[in-house]
Amino acid sequence: MALLSFPASNLLPALHQAFARDGVLLHAAVVEAARQSGIPLARAWEVAAACPDFQLNPIPPADRVCAGLSCILAGAPADPSPASTGCQARCYDSPVAGHDGPFHEFAIREQGQVLFPDVPDWEGLERARALGPESALALVDDSGLRGRGGAYFPVGRKWTSALAQRRPLALVVNAEEGEPGVFKDRGILERRPRRFIEGLAIAMNVLAPSVTVVFVNGAAECARTELAAALDAFRVALPSQPLVIAGGGGYVLGEETTLLNAIEGRKPVPRLRPPYPVESGLWGMPTVVNNVETIANLSVVFREGATAFRAIGTADAPGTKLLSVSGRVQRPGLYEVPMGVTLADVLQVAHGPASGNVAAVLAGGPSGGFLPISEFGVRLLPGLLHATGAVTGSGGLVFLDSASDIRQAALAMAAFNAAESCGKCTPCREGTPRACDMLATGQLAGLNELLDVIGAASLCGLGQMAPGPIRSALHFWPELFR
Repeated sequence: MALLSFPASNLLPALHQAFARDGVLLHAAVVEAARQSGIPLARAWEVAAACPDFQLNPIPPADRVCAGLSCILAGAPADPSPASTGCQARCYDSPVAGHDGPFHEFAIREQGQVLFPDVPDWEGLERARALGPESALALVDDSGLRGRGGAYFPVGRKWTSALAQRRPLALVVNAEEGEPGVFKDRGILERRPRRFIEGLAIAMNVLAPSVTVVFVNGAAECARTELAAALDAFRVALPSQPLVIAGGGGYVLGEETTLLNAIEGRKPVPRLRPPYPVESGLWGMPTVVNNVETIANLSVVFREGATAFRAIGTADAPGTKLLSVSGRVQRPGLYEVPMGVTLADVLQVAHGPASGNVAAVLAGGPSGGFLPISEFGVRLLPGLLHATGAVTGSGGLVFLDSASDIRQAALAMAAFNAAESCGKCTPCREGTPRACDMLATGQLAGLNELLDVIGAASLCGLGQMAPGPIRSALHFWPELFR
C-alpha cells in the first residue's frame, strides 16, 4: 500500500509547489491542488487559509527579521512588523535573518551517543534484521527508550499497542519541530542523517508499516533538502522509500493528531481522543508517531544494546537528551546530555552566563514555564519540573539574566500561544488571548481561575500547557506584572 492510494495526501505538496513557483498562493493554484487531491475546493481553501506558511496576498520584498525570543534577547526588534518572522531555529547564532539557513556543525556543542560523528555502516540495522521483528521489539522494550518529543511515552509500549491491532499500520515521523527555541531535529537531519536513516530503517523492519511518512516543518528547507539527499543516497538500507511531506506552519502541527489531519489533506486541527493514533490514526490505520530524536536513538539502542543504553541516564528515563540551549549563555547551541542532569549542570557546560548573572530559565518554551536560579538543582526528567509549568519537554532551554528578560519572555510566550491557537476549542481560542491581555495590563483578578479552565478544558496540548509560562512567571515574580 502507498500513499498514492490516498490522493488527498497530495494537497500539501501541491500547495507548496504552487507557492514556491508563484511566491503567493493564487486561486487557480488552489483549484488545481484540489483537483489533484480529489477533494472539494472549499476544503482545499480551508487548509490553505489555515496554514500560515502560505501567503494569500503578495508581500513586497523586504529584509526579514527573526522575531524568536532568543533573537529578541540578542537585539532583534521586539515589536511585530511586516518584516518579522517566527523563530528560524538558529537560536545558537542569534540574531539571525528571517529565513531558513543551514545548521552548522559548530552549533553542536556537546556530543553523546546520538550526536557522535555520523555512523559509517549499518551495524544497528543488521542486528535488528538478524533478531527478527519479535526479538527486536523486545529489545526496544528492554532498553526503556522513551519518546523524545516531549511526552516521553515508552516506545516499546507504543509499538506493541499498534501491532496488537493486527491490521496494516502506518509509521509517521514527526519532524515538524515548530516550537520556538528548539532546533535539535534539524541538527540530526542535517548533520547526522545516517544515524536517522538507520533508526528509521530499524523501525520499518520491526513494524513493517504499509505507509511511512516523514512530516517535516514547511519552513525547514535545508533540513528537507538534506533528508531527501540522505533518503536517496541510503535507499539500500530502507525496506521502501518513505514519503516526505512538508507542513504549512503553525505550532499546533506538532500535535500528532493535527499532523495526521494535515497529511490527509484536512484542516490542521487536533482530533478528539479516544481513539488514539495507535488504534486509529492515519487513514484509520493503527499509527505509530515518533519524532526524529526518538528514531535516531533506535540506532544507538541496536548498536550498543539495552544494557549499555540503560547505563546512561536514570532507571526510569535511560539514555541521553538533546537540549537546544540559547539566551544569555556563553555557548548557545545543541547539547547532548544524560537524562537526569540538573539545570545547573547545563548552565555550567554552556560556560555560564554571557555576562552578569543568569536569573532564570524558560524550560519547555510556550508549553513550559520559568524557573529561577534557586530551582536550578532540579533534574531534567519526564514530567513537570515544577508544579507551575516548567518541563523538559522537547528540550528547549532559554536562559534569562534580568527582570526585564523575564517579563518580556512571559509576555512573548503568552502572545505566542494566543496567536497559535487553531481555534477549534473555546477554552483555548477565547481564553489564551484574554489571559495574555490580563497579564500585559496587570489585571490579575480572576487570571488563575481562567488559566485553570484553559488547562483543564482545552482539546490538545497547546491549550492544556498554555497556562505554564504565565502561571510560573506570576508564581516566582509577581511584582513584575502588577
